[in-house]
Amino acid sequence: MGLFVSVTLWGLFAGGSSKAQDLRDVRGITLAPIEDRRLGNVGYGSERCEQALVEIADLGANWISLTPFGRMDDVDSSDVVPDFEIPLTENEEKIRRAASQAHARGLKVALIPHIYVMSGKWRGKIDPGEHDRLEQWFLSYEAFLTRWAVLAENIQADLFSIGVEFKSTTNCWEDRWRKTIDRIRGLYSGAITYSANWDEVAYVPFWDALDLIGINAFWPLATNPGDRFEQMCNQAVGIAKMLEGLSVIWDKPILFTEFGVKSARDAALAPWEWPEHCADLIYDEQYQAEAYEAVFEAVAGEPWFAGLFIWKYFSDPYDETQEQPIGFSPRAKAAEAVLSKWFSTPWRDPNWFAELFTNH
Repeated sequence: MGLFVSVTLWGLFAGGSSKAQDLRDVRGITLAPIEDRRLGNVGYGSERCEQALVEIADLGANWISLTPFGRMDDVDSSDVVPDFEIPLTENEEKIRRAASQAHARGLKVALIPHIYVMSGKWRGKIDPGEHDRLEQWFLSYEAFLTRWAVLAENIQADLFSIGVEFKSTTNCWEDRWRKTIDRIRGLYSGAITYSANWDEVAYVPFWDALDLIGINAFWPLATNPGDRFEQMCNQAVGIAKMLEGLSVIWDKPILFTEFGVKSARDAALAPWEWPEHCADLIYDEQYQAEAYEAVFEAVAGEPWFAGLFIWKYFSDPYDETQEQPIGFSPRAKAAEAVLSKWFSTPWRDPNWFAELFTNH
């Protein structure tokens, strides 16, 4: 890295007024909700959630993200329903309790509301249709989002995401998204990001209006079946170089709002695929660990890198119903040891900036 680029990136974190300066070292875990009433009180704010937070803190994590869900019937719907499997007011209370539990453990909290499309289609393809229907969708989505922004302010959340993987609208409707961002700024005083899909991030036109570039970082880390650690390292280094340039262009640090790889051989060919769609994958927890190691080696300590949230642990650490063994959770797998190592290790030498002047 050249001296000019290094100094420029250092400025991202040294600026006195930027809200992003407090997000220099995010070692985070996404704590996924469990709303299925048949399983009992094991979701956000429960005793089981408290146990999950103990485990997360013991790993060396310093952040969690909480992910309340709303829903749409299909990608062409214009209405967002603000609850998912439990009533909205009950969900809000559970989020309050979970945030309080996390803060009591010294963990910072990101609130990242998601939309689930009930048809099973991806939210990145949302397209309600012509302008009037799209405006109706934005109004409905804003009603959902602003309620969570008010709660984020109330619980003193440390970060808020205005959206997740809305690839079909971000580049086409820039002015409308800027209006949404302005509205959230009026309700929530903390740092704000947007959780862009990995193949969307370079085309989002409103990063200047946010505090960080947020990415759901599910890039392919392998190009061929059988690729292992060496090939994944090469892919991760290439991705890191691209992200360094993006950070310089926008003068913003980069946060992986989600990063994960399934516990299965060749899962890094398409990390974004849900486990239930991958019945032919072979369980391989070492593969997941190698993918984690490759990414951490490429990005940890880079001055443009604010940190990441691992996708994902569940609010009940003992639950076996939410995903298959080949799923994303690294709990009690080889990848958890990789997390513990990297979460417990300084990512950058505090003297690195001064050393630039002696090394160049």
